[in-house]
Amino acid sequence: MIPIRSTIKTEIIPYVNYTLLAVNIAIFAYTLSLTGESLEMFYQTHGIVPSKITALDTYGFFDRTAKYFSSMFIHENWVHIAGNLIFLYIFGNGIEDLLGHTRYLLFYLVCGLAAVFIQVILNSHSAIPAIGASGAISGVLGAYMLFFPRSKILTLLIVLVFVHFVRISAYLFIIFWFAVQFLTGIGYIGDAGTEGLWAHLGGFACGAIAGSGFLYTRGYRSKKYKAGYGTGWYRKDGE
Repeated sequence: MIPIRSTIKTEIIPYVNYTLLAVNIAIFAYTLSLTGESLEMFYQTHGIVPSKITALDTYGFFDRTAKYFSSMFIHENWVHIAGNLIFLYIFGNGIEDLLGHTRYLLFYLVCGLAAVFIQVILNSHSAIPAIGASGAISGVLGAYMLFFPRSKILTLLIVLVFVHFVRISAYLFIIFWFAVQFLTGIGYIGDAGTEGLWAHLGGFACGAIAGSGFLYTRGYRSKKYKAGYGTGWYRKDGE
């Protein structure tokens, strides 16, 4: 299933989400100029290598912290970045519209950090760099499921040689996505992979927990969208 667009209409210009998209694209474009050893060195330098990051004498505090952030913006290939940015564009805009620019940026980064941490814990002996925005974007999905459960996602569904466009509720779409990640990730505990399937689940959990916190501590309530597209969550004070 490939998401095409959401029925949620944003009321602000999601500057932060557009900036995140642009930064990911720019860094990927730069990696296209690298080959062989120089590309591998870039991954090693700016990605998270669990076996090195868990060795306390390998990096200083600043270098270690920088790698946690930089690893979120590096992608391995066209499929990796295209999949991530499609999801970020479709689901991230609505979350930024709801949380606001600053809170959305903090939310995104915290989910990314949590995802990287989970990946390091579950693959502590791996020497393969963990890279990608997948964990942070998974956090966006976790929050989206709480905030916009009844919104519709126009989805490209491919069954064998047949192609269909269907509208699926965000709740069902994300539950299916989560199930695929979980079932696939079971076979990767203790294994290594640059995409970090278990990082997806860690990021998703972080997003759902943080989303719940926003939902109940900031006073959100459900409200029909003016255009009639499902249900979203809005602040009581109208922010």
